[in-house]
Parts: sequence; structure tokens; C-alpha cells
Amino acid sequence: MSDTMAHAERRVRVGQTFRIVVFLVVVAAIVVFALINTDKVSVDWGASQSEAPLWAVIAISAVAGAFIGALARMRRN
Repeated sequence: MSDTMAHAERRVRVGQTFRIVVFLVVVAAIVVFALINTDKVSVDWGASQSEAPLWAVIAISAVAGAFIGALARMRRN
């Protein structure tokens, strides 16, 4: 294996590790933030309104954001 290929593979592994670490830090921050915010909040759905725990609103928003980000990434590729 050439030195250039080894360097390229190492760079790819470092990039993957960095992405995993960032992902885990973001998930941990969301979980901590959600656990701290347990109050009930009013949620306006456009046609109706309801109450939900703030942690659920945070979790749903995080999942929706991840989904939209994944769609944008797929479209870019």
C-alpha cells in the first residue's frame, strides 16, 4: 500500500470519527436539555392547539430537523 493511500485512508477514518463524536455530543446535549425542560407547553398545530411536555416538543423538533437535514444531504449528492 502506498503512503498516499494510507494517508487518505487515515484522513477518512479521522473524519468519520469526528462526525461520530460531534453527533454523540449533539445527541447528549439534546437529551440533557430535554430532561431539564419538563414543563407543559401549549403547541399550536395550525388548525388546533394542545398541551405537550416541552421535552416531547424538543425531541420532535430534533427528529424533524435531522430528517430535513438528511433529505437536504441526499438531494445535494
